[in-house]
Amino acid sequence: MTQYKRKHLSYFILLAVLSLALAGLLSACDGEEEAIEGALMVPDDFETIQEAIEAAADGDEIVVRPGTYNERIDFQGKNITIRSMDPDDPEIVDETVIDAGGVDSVVSFKSGETEAAVLSGFTITGGSGNMEVLEFEIEGELQEVPSLYGGGIIILNGSSPTITKNVLVDNVAERGGGILAYESAPVIEENRIVNNLSTGGGGGVFVANSSARVVNNEIANNSAGRSGGGIAVSGDGDGPALFEGNTISDNSGENGGAFSIFEASPEIIDNIVINNHANNFGGGIFLTNSSPLISGNDLSDNRAGPSGGGIAIYFGSSPEFVDNLVIGNQAETGGGFSINMDSNPVIEANTISDNQARLGGGFLINEGSEPSIIDNMITENEAERNGGAMFIQASTPSIEGNSFRNNEARRDGGAIYALMDAVIVLAENIFENNRASSGGAIHYSEGAVLEGADDNTYEGNVPDDVIEE
Repeated sequence: MTQYKRKHLSYFILLAVLSLALAGLLSACDGEEEAIEGALMVPDDFETIQEAIEAAADGDEIVVRPGTYNERIDFQGKNITIRSMDPDDPEIVDETVIDAGGVDSVVSFKSGETEAAVLSGFTITGGSGNMEVLEFEIEGELQEVPSLYGGGIIILNGSSPTITKNVLVDNVAERGGGILAYESAPVIEENRIVNNLSTGGGGGVFVANSSARVVNNEIANNSAGRSGGGIAVSGDGDGPALFEGNTISDNSGENGGAFSIFEASPEIIDNIVINNHANNFGGGIFLTNSSPLISGNDLSDNRAGPSGGGIAIYFGSSPEFVDNLVIGNQAETGGGFSINMDSNPVIEANTISDNQARLGGGFLINEGSEPSIIDNMITENEAERNGGAMFIQASTPSIEGNSFRNNEARRDGGAIYALMDAVIVLAENIFENNRASSGGAIHYSEGAVLEGADDNTYEGNVPDDVIEE
């Protein structure tokens, strides 16, 4: 016979308490998180983010619940933090949206905000840029350029905000589809900057006369009607702009699929620059009158039309390329590098491999340029016509300590093809297993001068080592 014991009153009280606690836990799991103590909450305390900004003072934190906020916000010079409920949760970031609805920039920093002004954990969309009149040096003269700048975020007047862990998507402007920084020093870190459009320059990011730090971002599928599908850089700030640890992929522009750099000397370090496209020059990077440091990057599978599948260097540029991978890039001329118009880069300790072009699979060196090409691995590049590794004309390169291996030209110059007043200085290079119809290692024609040809190692080149036409 089963016996039932009467339960004590305290049992029922405990059960009720546990039930209430469980209900609270389930509610929190459904996104109804409690307000953050000390924070200005949106929409709990303020219906819009801008209302919260107007009520805030330096050092305050504004926390925004998931939802779509159809507004444009201006930090108004206040050094405050504006964040979503959890910037580290991609789902929360996707669900916390600031949408400008196609009018103006979504977020503005225009009043000298410092690094203590923080924007974190939002999806920023629907911006079309602010109309501003900014000065740029054009052909040696300062000129006022009215334009729509900064579709997603605009940063002006010496501001240096911290922009982190946001998604900038589907914004449009004439310059700086995703972000514009002008005469400022922002930190732009760990954001996704995708599917933005500039009709001029800088589909993803435009940095002008600024010391920006652009670090560990994903910059993808942006486009520019002119230059810098991913990033455009124009002029220097108080110090060089830094681009480090970013993944820059699938961007496109007329010049500079990933980067366009004009009269600037940024530091471009340890980025992945892959599968970008330029209709004209510089599938990965386009330089004009610039001297950046470009070190430790992976520049792979980029494409250009006429020249410079990986990198195009123009108009007296003197960049330093050190310890990069330049692999699998393609163009009509200069599959890896195109060096033109009195440019004098230093190209040292890189791996330059598997690039393809009609002329100059690895390099095109042209029009009075004097590059120093030192201690590189230059392998398995291919030209449909001449110059499997290098096509050189009317230039004076210094080529020292490189390994030319397994390069191929279907016509002449398996490794190097030179003509038209080229003066080539060679020293201590290795030419091994390069192939062509003539001049397996080197083919040079009347008008070209080869210095130091005997000061190199030749082995297994087909059908011969050095041929003078």
